[in-house]
Parts: sequence; structure tokens; C-alpha cells
Amino acid sequence: MDDIVRTAEQVITLARVRDYVEAMGLVDTENPEELSNHLDAARALLAEVSATVTQPTADDVEVTAGQILILEDVRALAAETEPITTTDTGRLLGHLMTVEVKLIELNGVFGEPATT
Repeated sequence: MDDIVRTAEQVITLARVRDYVEAMGLVDTENPEELSNHLDAARALLAEVSATVTQPTADDVEVTAGQILILEDVRALAAETEPITTTDTGRLLGHLMTVEVKLIELNGVFGEPATT
């Protein structure tokens, strides 16, 4: 039963990544509070991925090398919890871009297969 629950959590988390990536839009780079809020949301999603998608279950198929590499990157980024002051818009933007690029890559390797 634990494997079923963990697999369901993984599916839900990866669906949230897809939703996040699809909803990404323009961010006011002059608004440090908006940058900070987006960064917090993206980091929280990475932490969720790190917690739920890093350990295969009995139902999992063989994980590809690309997926393993992305998960290692996600774990490393999720471990970085250095707070950034809302007055440092450059660092906020840089971190937000890094995290969102990783979410896009994650979505690419774990995304649903194309239908034929």
C-alpha cells in the first residue's frame, strides 16, 4: 500500500510541475516582492519534488539517466535555502530563473509521453 501512495504522490507532484510550467508568465523584474513570491513558490515545488520523486517504488519502471540527473539537480537546488533579501532584485531574478529552468527541464524528462 505504501508504494501505491508514494506513486500517487509522485504523479500528483509531477502534475503540479506541469501546471506550474504551463502557467509561467511574465514577472515584473522591477518588483522585488513579486520576484520573491515567485521564487518562494518555485522553491517550494522543487522541495516537494525532492521529497516525493527521488525514491523509486516497486511499480516504477527503470528510471532513465536523464531523470536521475535532473533529480540530483533538484535535490541540490532544494537544499539551497539561503534567504535572499527582497531588496536584491538581481539575485532574486537569477535564482528564480535557475529554479524555473530546472522545473522546465524536470517537466521535459518526466512529462507525459507524446501520443501518436
